[in-house]
Amino acid sequence: MVTDFRTGYLSSAAQRSAERAWTAAHFDFVMGGDAQVYKSLNPTIHVIPYALDWNVMQPSQQKGGLATSYYDDMQRWFEEHPQYQIETAFLHVLGSDRTQATRLQFKAWGTNRWAINPGDAGARAYVADRIRRFVGDADGIFFDSHSSGDLGTALGKAQIVEYPDRQAYQRDMVEYLKSIAAAIAPKVVMINTSEYARPFDLAMAEAAGAAHLERLNNPLNASMPDRWNWVDSLLAHNVLVELVALDSWADANSGHGQFATYVPGNYTSKAERLKMFELASYYMVVPKSPDRLYLDLQGAWKVPYSEVWLRAQEYDIGHPIGTRHIIQSGTDSTRTGFKIFARDFDHAVVIARPTGTWKNRVYGDNTAITVPLPNGEALRPLHGDGTLGAPVTSVQLRNSEAVILVR
Repeated sequence: MVTDFRTGYLSSAAQRSAERAWTAAHFDFVMGGDAQVYKSLNPTIHVIPYALDWNVMQPSQQKGGLATSYYDDMQRWFEEHPQYQIETAFLHVLGSDRTQATRLQFKAWGTNRWAINPGDAGARAYVADRIRRFVGDADGIFFDSHSSGDLGTALGKAQIVEYPDRQAYQRDMVEYLKSIAAAIAPKVVMINTSEYARPFDLAMAEAAGAAHLERLNNPLNASMPDRWNWVDSLLAHNVLVELVALDSWADANSGHGQFATYVPGNYTSKAERLKMFELASYYMVVPKSPDRLYLDLQGAWKVPYSEVWLRAQEYDIGHPIGTRHIIQSGTDSTRTGFKIFARDFDHAVVIARPTGTWKNRVYGDNTAITVPLPNGEALRPLHGDGTLGAPVTSVQLRNSEAVILVR
């Protein structure tokens, strides 16, 4: 899967056409982009547009179409549906009358916004109608900023007229998402829960049916094993999951910030090492049938997707024949504890060493440890370009490094 926030901004029609053709031939699912064009190029591709739903940009702040700047449309809709009152569709600060001036407001991405009342019948009816009109021939909708963190930050500690009990707000938000999903079924509702993994996030993801896990597939994050467990939980609840990378190829190769001590390791570049871990991470959680788990390796849109395509994705390692498990643990030369995870597939073994601590930002050769391959097998390392190396019976794994070894 890929997020196409790129091709719509290309000034050259020829370049735009060429890049969309390449993307349509290489991805199964696109968020953003031109649905009609992509489906003309690949009838089996899924395309969902970007939108906001639980917050409304204030009139002076609007800068987009029906996807994100819809207050004018909302006013017209409520005028045409007098059985509903627009003011009850918003949250209000406790201790005041319910007026536009007392609506709960917050700032996000530089714009002032009002928060929707998810329990209001009019608010639910309006958003369902707007999304039906907006989606058109696309395969569903993507709602940004939909994690427990986003909602909690927006509401803050304010006392709210409609919800003195925040648990009631959460319950109504879940029901609100269910109503949208029902309104556009069988199309997809995907919410961006980002890196949050609270019970509220699970409830919202299950209600919507799909979750975009922005920044979650991060090899330099010490909580990667817990994040794998989170993906397991979402899949167990029948949620369609998009596993999304944090850093781009350029980020890894730059050597800046957390990549200051990063080295290529078993690969030809820092970026190849990073992206091969992200691919291995996907394999650590992919079910026997992969149709509800999508991999998104591209974290930026400054270059054509063809320039940052990991050919190793195309190599057929078969289906998983077991669960991930720990095959080795200990302490490396930097006195950092480690655990090595492995998972067997029909044609390969996937081995990953997540980083062991938040405190040690060292990923160089001095962190390497030797990992004998399970059962003494001689296996061939898969490279990022899709080729295979010579057989090996052990590998050197640095802090936050992974390998895919083919039988």
